[in-house]
Amino acid sequence: MEIDLASLPDKKYFTMGEASEILAVKDYILRYWEKAFKKYFSVKRISNRRMFQKSDLITFLKIKELSERGLNVKAIKKILEEGDLSLELDIEIIESLKEVLKILKN
Repeated sequence: MEIDLASLPDKKYFTMGEASEILAVKDYILRYWEKAFKKYFSVKRISNRRMFQKSDLITFLKIKELSERGLNVKAIKKILEEGDLSLELDIEIIESLKEVLKILKN
């Protein structure tokens, strides 16, 4: 599965339902991943609702891709801990590309 980071909506926070829809997975899977990979998420609670940031969605996308490749939780944690996937860099690239796109449209 190819991760299309540019297609993520330009929002600061996403509800569980929005995240579930964007990632095409059930809510319970996101809750499981959130619990299994706790240190990789910065979940905020607003009115007792989980709110995910764009970086959380990118992490979910990467976990989903690795899971679809047949890796288990332990293997995915190892990949994330070794830093083979640069989450912050992806976010910076997305924001830079959006700025370039705005300039090109004008």
